Amino acid sequence: MKVFITQPLETEAVEQLQAAGIEVICSGVKRPLTRTEFLDGIADVDGVIFVWHTEQLDAEAFAHAPKLKIAARRGVGYDNIDLDQARQRGVYVTVTPVHTHTIADLTFGLMINAARKLHLADRFVRDGQWTEAGTWVAQRFMGYDVSYKTMGIVGLGRIGQHMAKRAKGFDMDVRYFDVRRQPEVEEELGIRYVEMDEILAESDFIALTCALTERTHKLINADAIAKMKSTAVLVLSARGGIIDEAALYDALANGRLGAAGLDVFEQEPVQPDNPLLKLENVALSPHLGASVQETRVLMATTAANDVIRVLGGEEPRFALVTPQ
Repeated sequence: MKVFITQPLETEAVEQLQAAGIEVICSGVKRPLTRTEFLDGIADVDGVIFVWHTEQLDAEAFAHAPKLKIAARRGVGYDNIDLDQARQRGVYVTVTPVHTHTIADLTFGLMINAARKLHLADRFVRDGQWTEAGTWVAQRFMGYDVSYKTMGIVGLGRIGQHMAKRAKGFDMDVRYFDVRRQPEVEEELGIRYVEMDEILAESDFIALTCALTERTHKLINADAIAKMKSTAVLVLSARGGIIDEAALYDALANGRLGAAGLDVFEQEPVQPDNPLLKLENVALSPHLGASVQETRVLMATTAANDVIRVLGGEEPRFALVTPQ
């Protein structure tokens, strides 16, 4: 049995696969693969582990990998995998939802950063600009309170639920919107379901923790932003395509939105000429949601374990697609 790994994976996971008698083939490059590299890599393997979400497992790729039994994603984003094709071809698709608390930590921190302008204050101190004390400094970095405000969560999956728990710790009034209502979670966390328009109109903070799908692509566009408070803070750590970046820039630059915290972008790496990078009311990070060592090891070994289970004739733990 052979497994192809698109980019270098944590040693613990590779050793786990090898101990199970699986031949591990790794591209060895720390960048997204070219289409040719990817197709060549999956041509004769039983499984593939996607370390990142850049390589596209579409109809052409499935046809190029006739022996494929499992496509495992180290992470929870699956927009690079054609799930319908996987079902038709009897291929398992798995994810690793063991890092959701780590992403929620970063998302909530990025939200506070954007609200309190900590990114600007840090640069101010480091650049030696704090040369005189006084209220002018506080005025320069005047921000928004987080505690006792209203939080709107779009997408109440594991990350959304972790965000709700953190928000309740700040005494926030938490509402959520999801395509599937979850009464048990509402009761457990003390939150309530509302329609999307109410999320937009009533929230002081909006966390986008939904998957990127055809339905959510550019969900936050000019029309959606027009319904939001002019002081609202928007935070995104899911996928960049959920926000229309041009509309976001226009709103932030013209005072129609308070601030934004972005860990992801529609094009990654983000281009240096992206106008969002020039705005002071945007806090940025380079897709660091799961960038914690122990979490990354757990994600890698979880993906490897599901590959081992499937190739050994067992059901995986975290299947998105299960062959019929």
